[in-house]
Amino acid sequence: MEQIHEHQVIVITGAAQGIGLTIARYLSERGAMVAIADINEEAAIKAVNDLPNKNRLAIHCDVTSQESTLNMAKAVVEKFGRIDVLINNAGYFPVKLFSDMSVAEWNKVIDINLNGTFLVSKAVYPVMVKQRRGKIINMASVSGRVGGVGFTHYSASKAAVIGLTKALAKEAGSIGITVNAIAPGVIETETTKHVFPGFALKEYTKSVPLGRLGTEADLQGIVSFMCSSGSDYMTGQVLTVDGGYTMI
Repeated sequence: MEQIHEHQVIVITGAAQGIGLTIARYLSERGAMVAIADINEEAAIKAVNDLPNKNRLAIHCDVTSQESTLNMAKAVVEKFGRIDVLINNAGYFPVKLFSDMSVAEWNKVIDINLNGTFLVSKAVYPVMVKQRRGKIINMASVSGRVGGVGFTHYSASKAAVIGLTKALAKEAGSIGITVNAIAPGVIETETTKHVFPGFALKEYTKSVPLGRLGTEADLQGIVSFMCSSGSDYMTGQVLTVDGGYTMI
C-alpha cells in the first residue's frame, strides 16, 4: 500500500468511533502519524491501539473547553514536534423540532459543532503559523447548505462552520495554511440509525441520485486527498459527498 501520508502528523477530533475512526485507520494505513483527540479518553486509547502505524497518540480533548484544546495541541507537539493536518470531526446531531427545542439544546449543538471547531482550530493555528504550513479540514454537512426538518440547530451550526472555513481560508492563505471543508450527506452509521427512523432514511434515499446512503468508506478518499499535497492549491472550498442529493 502506497504510504502517501508518511511523515504527516494528523490530528482528528472525535475519532474514537464512527466516521472519525474509519478515517483515522485509513490515514494510518497510508503512513500517517495519527493523534485521536476525543472526549472519551478510554475509547481513544482503545482506538489508537488498533491503528496500523504504531507511532500514534490518544489524548483527551473536550472541544468545548479552551483549556482542553490547548492542552491537546501542546501534547501533540510534544509527541511529534509539529501538526501537519487538523481534521475537525467532532460533532453532535440530535433531532428536535424547532417548536420543541430548548435554549440549552440549541446551545449544546452550537457549542460542540461550531465553538468546538473554532477552539480546536484556535489551539492548533499558532503551531501551523510557526511552521508556515498546515491544513485544516472541517467536517460540515449538506444540512448546512439546504437545512433539514428537526435540524435547525444542527443546520445552523454547520452553515456557520462553512462560513468559518471560507473566512479563515482568506486569512490563513498567505501564511501557507489551507482551510477546507467536507459536506457529507447522510452517512450510514450506528448513530444515524439511532437518530433517524428507518422510514425517514428510506424516504431520504429516494432523493439521492445514486440510490443509497453514504458509507464511512465513501469519505476516506476525499479526506486523504485533502490531507495530501494534491490539494495544496485548494483553499476555502466545500466538497460535497452526498450521492448527488444537493446537486445544482
